[in-house]
Amino acid sequence: MVAAPGSQLPFARTEHLDRQKRLRAALAERGFDAMLVFSQESLFWLTGYDTGGFVFFQCAVVTADERPIVLLTRRPDLLQARQTSTIEDIRIWWDADDANPAADLKAILAELGLAGGRIAIELNTHGLTGWNLWRCQATFGDWCQLEDDGHLIRRLRVVKSPAEIAYMRKAGEICDRSLDQVIELARPGLLDSEIKSAYLGSILADGADMPPNAPIFNSGERAVYGRGVTAPRRLEAQDQLLVEYPVPYRHYNVKTEWTILFGAVPDRQRRMYDVARETLARMTELARPGTTLGAIFDAYADGLDAAGYRASRYGATGYSVGISFAPTSMDVPPMIYAGNATVCEPGMTLFYHVMNGDGDTGLAMGVGHTLLVTDCSPELLTGLPDELTVVS
Repeated sequence: MVAAPGSQLPFARTEHLDRQKRLRAALAERGFDAMLVFSQESLFWLTGYDTGGFVFFQCAVVTADERPIVLLTRRPDLLQARQTSTIEDIRIWWDADDANPAADLKAILAELGLAGGRIAIELNTHGLTGWNLWRCQATFGDWCQLEDDGHLIRRLRVVKSPAEIAYMRKAGEICDRSLDQVIELARPGLLDSEIKSAYLGSILADGADMPPNAPIFNSGERAVYGRGVTAPRRLEAQDQLLVEYPVPYRHYNVKTEWTILFGAVPDRQRRMYDVARETLARMTELARPGTTLGAIFDAYADGLDAAGYRASRYGATGYSVGISFAPTSMDVPPMIYAGNATVCEPGMTLFYHVMNGDGDTGLAMGVGHTLLVTDCSPELLTGLPDELTVVS
């Protein structure tokens, strides 16, 4: 029953090693001697390492040359680091009142001859708390030169490989089936949390991972919110339910957004749906090589502004999706906002949504899907019903 080292890799070993080679080349090109990798998404993409232990101090040292990656982690993560990743050199720091894993990390850097070196550090990640960054800065001082990595690995993984796309297609299939079940169950008298449980039960029974963030199942006056809130609410005969949620397969996320209405549909809300669906279609058509994300945002803004919804639209309307660990299913940057010069490339996977929450009337409307940029027309990874869902 003992698994061999590296036997649980999510991708072929050659694919992980190629990613490591690309990272080393990028480090050398930028004049870095090494990189401190704190992001769990980066560790998974780079080596296959799969854990929730990133909530503690955990870091991999990747040099610009070909020396083996060194991982510093805690004892509970040792075996899965050994079995789920390509990493062979795993160091352990031990919990204690006076523990300072930053000192252990400095010792590893010294062992690698990196005193005085330029070292990139991943800063935009939930795997590096402010406290742990402070410990690194206080421990290292001017012993080496720490510099912002500039989203280096994130940018390398924005364009997905065929194997990654296969995972996302699988996630999309699970997502579509879950939305069918959510719509089928939705009816007055239920708690909105019961509908949420149908989503979770559906995707977990279908082979998905636990979602990295709580889904949005907001009903009634809360449907205009852009985030989930606490306390279940019972659905009424005249009501609205906005759902937005991720579905991860092997940590690769797709997302969907949809609105379910109950009872008679106000003309004003049906128009909100028509505008949202038309705007989403125009945005989707633009998801082609050479189009900037800023141009896609402009299509969103123009669509809502022309219909009179400028006051209720957002300042961003989607983002990159892919590998994500808690607490978010957003794999950003990039995001879709005004002026973003990032250009669409084949292999990029994006979640588009058109959310319109009118605080004056209390009416909500949201539609959204995940797509893959290809050499020509985009491929939809998640689908939506052809017509507005109305439960009478």
